[in-house]
Amino acid sequence: MKDTLQDDLGSIFLLLFLYLLQGIPLGLISAIPLILQSKHVTYGQQAIFSFAYWPFSLKLLWAPIVDAIYIKSVGRRKSWMVPCQYLIGIGLLFISYISPKIIGTESDREETAPNVFMLMMIFLPLNFLAATQDIAVDGWALTMLSRKNVGYASTCNVVGQTLGFFLGNVGLLTLESKDFANKWIRSTPQDYGIVDLSGKL
Repeated sequence: MKDTLQDDLGSIFLLLFLYLLQGIPLGLISAIPLILQSKHVTYGQQAIFSFAYWPFSLKLLWAPIVDAIYIKSVGRRKSWMVPCQYLIGIGLLFISYISPKIIGTESDREETAPNVFMLMMIFLPLNFLAATQDIAVDGWALTMLSRKNVGYASTCNVVGQTLGFFLGNVGLLTLESKDFANKWIRSTPQDYGIVDLSGKL
């Protein structure tokens, strides 16, 4: 196996990294309903947020466009992967600044309910970008790996996206937990976690 993978080892690690990057926003999107549930959001409102999951189910519709339209000087796959990754990063930074306003705040001074529709409108394009990047990476995997190792592309997909999902979902929920922070990180207990999407003050 070592001899078989030796020629494509760098490409396999690159694929794992790319799939990990697109798994992180998927994990974040899956963590939001759990946070909303703790804020007593109705099932109807949670159903509105579920529209944010649709791009991965419908990516077949624009996959031919991703495959056909590209900038020759940049490359067929990089023309889509690079902008998508930058936009995902910008989107996550944007979410970090406005999340207290849309996820709802709880404090002694005020309490506001989550804006579920706005959450959906923000995470929908983020998931669309991740789905578009997934199309490009899947296509690139078929050409960057040699024929004898092309079967490892699906392994990279599963392992990378699962690890990214874990970091975005479990990592976020763990760092948001005040119990985890007070038990393992802080010496003085506080009423909020290390990462606080709810905006508690």
